[in-house]
Amino acid sequence: MKKLSFFTIICAFAAVACGCASSTAVRTRDADLVAKYQQTLEQSKACETDADCVAVSKGCCLCDGQEAVNKKFQNKLDKQREKACGVGPCTLQMCYTDIDVACVNHVCTGTLKPMSSYIPQ
Repeated sequence: MKKLSFFTIICAFAAVACGCASSTAVRTRDADLVAKYQQTLEQSKACETDADCVAVSKGCCLCDGQEAVNKKFQNKLDKQREKACGVGPCTLQMCYTDIDVACVNHVCTGTLKPMSSYIPQ
């Protein structure tokens, strides 16, 4: 009788866990919102000095690289990116995407950081 009770408890727990898991929808990428995010990236580059610029993700995955934008738009872009990208998986691989940002001719620009800046000395 004790085995049956233990088995019943395990089954009940599993049923509850499955019910909870199935009620949580996984948000995936929304192509329209990703396109809007990309558009906002392009419209967020105006600057006066290097201090105006920051690096943000170009896309949903780290290996998509970074883009230099005006820091005034960073919070807006972060929120847009979160809504656009959801929680879909990205390919796990080594990628090299860090950039140095600067304001050149009143446009935030980014150049790939030299690999030597990542090698411990």
